[in-house]
Amino acid sequence: MGKERLFYLDFVRALAAILIIMTHYNAVFLLADPQINSCYIWKEFPFNVYIGDLGVSLFLIISSAALTYVYSDKDFQIGKFYYKRWKTIYPMYWIAYICSFLIIYVYMGAWSVTKVPRSHLLISVLGFDGYLADVIPTYYLVGEWFVGFIVIFYIIYPLLRWLLNKYPRVLAVGALVIYFVMLTFIPAEFRVARNIFIRLPELLFGMYFIKYIKKVNLPLAIGSIIVLGVNGVLKPKFSSNIQVTYVGIAAFLILVYIAQFIHSKKCKYLFEWISKYSYAIFLIHHILIYNIMLTFNLYAITHVESYLIFLGFCVVIAILSKILFDVDHYINKGVGKLISRKEKQ
Repeated sequence: MGKERLFYLDFVRALAAILIIMTHYNAVFLLADPQINSCYIWKEFPFNVYIGDLGVSLFLIISSAALTYVYSDKDFQIGKFYYKRWKTIYPMYWIAYICSFLIIYVYMGAWSVTKVPRSHLLISVLGFDGYLADVIPTYYLVGEWFVGFIVIFYIIYPLLRWLLNKYPRVLAVGALVIYFVMLTFIPAEFRVARNIFIRLPELLFGMYFIKYIKKVNLPLAIGSIIVLGVNGVLKPKFSSNIQVTYVGIAAFLILVYIAQFIHSKKCKYLFEWISKYSYAIFLIHHILIYNIMLTFNLYAITHVESYLIFLGFCVVIAILSKILFDVDHYINKGVGKLISRKEKQ
């Protein structure tokens, strides 16, 4: 019998996915020269942190929380864990990448003009092209830097899980020491959002939340609201990395508290649906938004039209994500049947 499904995990994951879509839609106007601030969806810096950083922070917390909930049993088999994580990440990523590659590099002819070494395709196969794109030239198309980041997290998760169960205080203190050392002494170019040492507090918070906290009461929710309010009003000038860490944690706690008051079956179904397809959404949304928005005259779009275009993107992304998810499901199912047949022979 499987574990009881926790709605707040779906709720937070769905909202994080929406924030990420909004981020990359807004980025089209943010990167225009001159910028077109009037066409943003919502705002660029809620609670004095970049909207994309907030979305990523929620994703990191919810990812580690969900893993810890699923693997909370004592019977943890590392081989099965790695196989399941591989099956969750790579097949769908490869399907999305191959489709995008055929369109961008083959159909549109980009393959003949790119100067990126062909050997760097291996980086894309491993899902690290977005993660390493700022360091070396790659064939990055889908998945952002998050795919490479989450692969690294999955690799070290068994160690973090073991430390959490055996030495929770040592792990917490050690992670905080590493975090502040990185922020204080490491050069600025290495203090980026994809640095896993800087994201340890968020990742570990999700794990500690499932193991020790589990629920959010009213005082904790009010305290978190105060944190967001103060940070949004005072707009502190210190490290954005630190602000993202505590703002992301506070936002997570508030959303977990709110989730318990959502009783509408239709609302729950919507958030559960978005959560189910969130990885597929994450893989395809950016390349879709970027390439289609290039066909628009950005300076002729009104604020109302921008919202309508964004809603249109949401519909198209939902349809394509469902298709990608289903294709991945049937391929995995087919491969699984082939393997079982060979084992029986």
